[in-house]
Amino acid sequence: MKRSVVVILALGIVAAGAIGSGLWYAEQQSLAAKPDVHAAGDMLVKRGLLSRIDRVDYYSAGPVFYVYTGVDDSGRVAYVWVQGGQPVMKQYADDGLSATQAMRAAAAAQPPLVQLIHAVPGLTEPGASGPGDPPGTSSQRRVLWELFGLTRQGAYEYVYVDFHTGAVVRTYLLES
Repeated sequence: MKRSVVVILALGIVAAGAIGSGLWYAEQQSLAAKPDVHAAGDMLVKRGLLSRIDRVDYYSAGPVFYVYTGVDDSGRVAYVWVQGGQPVMKQYADDGLSATQAMRAAAAAQPPLVQLIHAVPGLTEPGASGPGDPPGTSSQRRVLWELFGLTRQGAYEYVYVDFHTGAVVRTYLLES
């Protein structure tokens, strides 16, 4: 009896160690695949794109970016999209809609989200008309607001609103 308890305990310890090692390895692989968010932020400050960083968001509808929100040397709030540790584009917040204005524009065009979970400024691929679309022939990127929240029916929905015009570009209703 004692021997079987010892064997079971030993197997449990070995299994827990294997699972823990596997989880640690998976986490390390995931972290290794991501750009260094702090180093990219330092680079943005050194290059003068932002003088202060207030927030960093992750945007993954189409191309994957880290979106840095902060203030530049002129005192203007700006968004800088970083991909692979390098800045891709800078956009001043006052050149387009705020997240609140984007919510109002979306609500005017379709049934509104009753609860906003997050709002992230995003970019399309060059020449693409919406999130997830393939690149087009133009080199221009479209700036969007990604709004994610709950509908009246309790479903989750993504709503993409053009940053400059307020037009709803695309919606994705997540089925439960």
